[in-house]
Amino acid sequence: MRTPPIDLVKRVVWSLRAQGMEPALGGSGLLVALGLAEIAHDWDLTVDSPDEAVRDALAEGGFRFSDGTGGDPLYATRRRFVIDGGDHSIDLLVGFALWSADQVVPLPSQVTGSWRGLPLADPVVWEQAYVLLGRQGKAAMLRQWLTGEPETGMTRA
Repeated sequence: MRTPPIDLVKRVVWSLRAQGMEPALGGSGLLVALGLAEIAHDWDLTVDSPDEAVRDALAEGGFRFSDGTGGDPLYATRRRFVIDGGDHSIDLLVGFALWSADQVVPLPSQVTGSWRGLPLADPVVWEQAYVLLGRQGKAAMLRQWLTGEPETGMTRA
C-alpha cells in the first residue's frame, strides 16, 4: 500500500477555497505530514461550512462524489462526502463531530500549518478525535508530537 496521489486532494482544497471555505487535512494524511506515519490509505478533509455550499463546490469542480453520511454510530458529523479518486477516496467531513457517551463533541476544522500545499488540521483536534474513536496509538503519537515537536517538512500557519 502506498499513500494516494496528492493531486486530487489539492484540487478539492482549491475548489473549496475558491468558494470561500477553509478545509483542513486530518486523519492519516495529517500523521504523514507530521512525520508520524509513512502511509495514508486515503485523504480526510474537514470543513465547517454549510452542507449545500460544499456539495455545490464539489459539483462545480466536476468531482465524482457520493453522500456517505451515516453508517458508523461513533460519528455525529453533519455530512460526509466521499470523493472518488479511482484507486483511492477522499472523505470530506462537513461539521466533523463524534459521540462521547451521550453527547456530541464538535471537532472544529482549524488550519494550523501546511504541507506540500495542503492546509493541515489542528493536531490537538485530531488527538481528541482519535481518543473518541478508540484509536489510542494514533492519539498517543499526536500527544507525543504536541509535547516534543520533531523536525518535519511542515510549516505553521
